[in-house]
Amino acid sequence: MNVYLSAPMIANRALPRAELIAKAITDAGHTITSPWVLGPIERADRRLVDVFERDTRATEESDAIVADVTEPSIGVGMELMAAYKAHKRVIIVVKKGKVTSRMLMHMDHKETVEYDDEQEIYPALLRVLRPAPRK
Repeated sequence: MNVYLSAPMIANRALPRAELIAKAITDAGHTITSPWVLGPIERADRRLVDVFERDTRATEESDAIVADVTEPSIGVGMELMAAYKAHKRVIIVVKKGKVTSRMLMHMDHKETVEYDDEQEIYPALLRVLRPAPRK
């Protein structure tokens, strides 16, 4: 499955958490379609990279999105809406007790991975991302 990893890039960036989520995605046997999330921040020059076009296209061409919504991010919200409108599988990762957008929390057909400690993310996300054994 091709999975778009969505995580805050500018404000509220949590690269170690994004790397943990990425490890769960790849260890579950999936491909990350947004590797730039794990790299350095790009320059804002649109002639070098049109972030809106690239991220929208990658979101819509993926099978699923896994989004870190622990901290607010306008970009993550936009990517989630693009995935939802394109009828993709939506999985959100959020810290228990953290205030999160009601619009997002009321979104239907999403899967939620909640954690107290960040080390809980990896095994919980693996359970969600690994296919059920065939009987």
